[in-house]
Amino acid sequence: MSELKILDGNHAAAEAMRQIAPEVVPAYPITPTSYIFEVFTKYVNNGLVQSEVMTVESEHAAMSACVGACAAGGRVMTATASQGLKLMSEVLWNASGLRLPIVLINGNRALGAPLSIHCDHSDSLAERDCGFIQMYAKDAQEMYDLLLQSFLIAEHDDVRTPIMINMDAFLVTHTHQEIAVESDKKVKEFIGKANIKNALLDIDNPVSYGGATRPDYYQEARRNQLQGLLNAYEVISKIGSDFNKKFGRSENYNYSSFGEDYLLDDAEFVYVQMGSSFGTIKNAVDQMRKNGIKAGILRLRTYRPFPSEYVRQMLQDAKIVMVMDKTSPAGGESAPLSMEVKSAMYDGENKPTIVPFIYGLGSKDFNPNHAKEMLDLAKKVDAGEEEIFSEESVWVNLRG
Repeated sequence: MSELKILDGNHAAAEAMRQIAPEVVPAYPITPTSYIFEVFTKYVNNGLVQSEVMTVESEHAAMSACVGACAAGGRVMTATASQGLKLMSEVLWNASGLRLPIVLINGNRALGAPLSIHCDHSDSLAERDCGFIQMYAKDAQEMYDLLLQSFLIAEHDDVRTPIMINMDAFLVTHTHQEIAVESDKKVKEFIGKANIKNALLDIDNPVSYGGATRPDYYQEARRNQLQGLLNAYEVISKIGSDFNKKFGRSENYNYSSFGEDYLLDDAEFVYVQMGSSFGTIKNAVDQMRKNGIKAGILRLRTYRPFPSEYVRQMLQDAKIVMVMDKTSPAGGESAPLSMEVKSAMYDGENKPTIVPFIYGLGSKDFNPNHAKEMLDLAKKVDAGEEEIFSEESVWVNLRG
């Protein structure tokens, strides 16, 4: 039986880490994920978990220690956010290129300047091509659940790829809710022993890491790395289905799917987003439905590898799609999530009007009224009454 606890996202992550019991946890705390390490270190000091917490001198060093410990044959986890993730950037590419199944927790936080400790997705989306699997939790329950699945996905023989589990700064990291925490026994049964491959400390089967390659084989290495990400589609769904059967989550946490949909069966107007704003948009959609407006939501949990076929299937009957990005387009065609959705729908039979929106940067206020304003504008675009150039994504709640 699971135990109901009132936890925020950080405590939920620390609880999952205690149950997973990684051998090594390199730590260089940064807001808003600092007290994941504080809580987890207390667990270690009180003898509740046998893990080696390494206090290092920077986030770059933290991920470097992850690479070394994982290559040696250990299960390894760490956490970061914002500028911390950017300082790790060089080593993220090494971790994925070496096919090391490291688990990284990221508290989505805005990048400076100007300095902001609040939420948006600019940090993780800037690393969208670094080779990590990326998943986005909507709340503390999902953060806990995804971490319990993370090593089984990353260590799978067909994947062998590091994974980044994201949660919104303060909106999830510091927001308390009642969550189901599973028994240590059931968690250990589900996770099982680490699937170690090519360990440096396996002296009977010596290997080397980090070698150079010439131009004739670098491309082949990258293609091989990509295959691990592509294989993750099936593995994410399989592990998620096994998790649902083991722990009996509600349909709101259907981990066999790449996301969550709400009232999509007959929806003409669909919001597409990631992260904690799902609840706010859900309230807006409920009100719209009362007024006869057929609105719905598609929340993506998995961003890398991007589930294009899933997106096409879920949006096959939509008339207008409003794609919501928590990061700036920075001069591009549109922001990252919008570009992915446009690309996915380009190959589909249904080609709805797609309007890209930027919202919530640095935790800028977003409420149900803003969601209604988005729909009103999107309808005008669809009717030809407003022209929105693709590189001019609509900024929600922007001061004039």
